[in-house]
Amino acid sequence: MNPALPARRPTRSRILSCSLALALAACGGGGGGGSSTTSANPASTSLSGTAVDGYLKGATVFLDVNGNGSIDAGEPSALTDDAGRYVLDTSGVGASISGLRVIATGGIDTDTGYAFTGKLATRADSATTGQLISPLTSLVDALVAQGMTADAARARVAQVLGLSVADLASDPVAAIASQPVIYTRQVALQRAVQLVASADVQGSESAHDAQERIYRALAQVVAAQNAPATVGELVARVSAKQSAAGRELADAIESAVDVALRSPGGHTSAKATLQAMDQVRNEMENGQDYNLAQAASRLDSLKQVAAYRKLTDKSNKAGQSEAVNTVTRTSGSTTALTQPASTKGRLLASNCFQCHGTGGVGGFDKIRGGEAGEVKEFLGKPARGGIMAAHAQGYTSAQLDLIIAYLKQ
Repeated sequence: MNPALPARRPTRSRILSCSLALALAACGGGGGGGSSTTSANPASTSLSGTAVDGYLKGATVFLDVNGNGSIDAGEPSALTDDAGRYVLDTSGVGASISGLRVIATGGIDTDTGYAFTGKLATRADSATTGQLISPLTSLVDALVAQGMTADAARARVAQVLGLSVADLASDPVAAIASQPVIYTRQVALQRAVQLVASADVQGSESAHDAQERIYRALAQVVAAQNAPATVGELVARVSAKQSAAGRELADAIESAVDVALRSPGGHTSAKATLQAMDQVRNEMENGQDYNLAQAASRLDSLKQVAAYRKLTDKSNKAGQSEAVNTVTRTSGSTTALTQPASTKGRLLASNCFQCHGTGGVGGFDKIRGGEAGEVKEFLGKPARGGIMAAHAQGYTSAQLDLIIAYLKQ
């Protein structure tokens, strides 16, 4: 037997191990070095994260390399998936991407099912992964644009809104169970900014430019703010048309969403609240008629409608055939709603009660009474002009007469 063989076998094993390590880890040394080398390549040529109001599906996300706020040829871009996730290929960007704006527009807000008509932004950092784009990061971005460092801007926004810096980077939807305030703050912020901006578009200014202007104005308010404040209080200090009504709207959104999140329905109930809010926004945008105070009032009444539905469900479980005619308000008081003597036309009118409350009383607006005849006016309007036109045109003229007769009692 050749005495050299025993010594040669372990040497060959070490060579094979080293060759395998070279192939898998590019000879990065030990296991830790090889691991960091393989993960560094994707991280250095891509930027990934999540775009969220609710999760934005099908939104366009791009890296604003030249800083003009618009997507240009050659700038990395991608569409978000169903969970708002995006990955940008940054291999073609020669310089460092840290500090560049990452912008999201378009898509569908998966919490409401409505098109997202806003514009959100964040600043890319060295992590290159987990880059959240949200209304809160948009406010940080506006402060950075005014000269603050990113760290100082995050600290200021967190302080003023009663959050932590870590909260600003947290997915607000994923954090609902543990930190619902992140979600309520950001959905109120975005909707208030969008509607205040829409009511204050100047000249040939685009809707997105108007929103960015309001975010910049809001950033100035935040920079000068020394104490914690609500989103509504901050919006009220912005110099713009209907900013005072914007405060009512932001407060109503925060309150309604907070109540919904604390209910047994949780996020599902909050989605329903925001769906109603976005329906109102959609109506305003379609009709170019912005009455933010009325929107706040309509949203605030959702608490009443939700309470009515809870009582109705309880009644149905108890085997009662008649709808419950008492609404429990958030204050704890109750209001008796007397139904008309004749129920003819009531079943047809029940479609109206989804928004207007039982019997046409309560809900967003009181529609029972003399003004009920205005329903027919919507027959002459485009079906896409608003929810009332779309609903009215789903009936025949004879059916509308029955609904009006019922509501006029």
